[in-house]
Amino acid sequence: MKEYKIIEIPRKYIKKDYSYAEAVMNTEAADGWDVVSVTVDTGKDISGILVITFSREKGSGKL
Repeated sequence: MKEYKIIEIPRKYIKKDYSYAEAVMNTEAADGWDVVSVTVDTGKDISGILVITFSREKGSGKL
């Protein structure tokens, strides 16, 4: 069985490059999470946010 989590990264953290988003993905990968998707959600805020969805096998994280 898989478990999922979503992390939102505000646009202010990715204005110049994506190094912050990469750091978040690498940190989560170290805990067993795989990136499922990366999407921009503009919603009400025209600048948008980066939405990263992760998954892993349930119970496979660090203790």
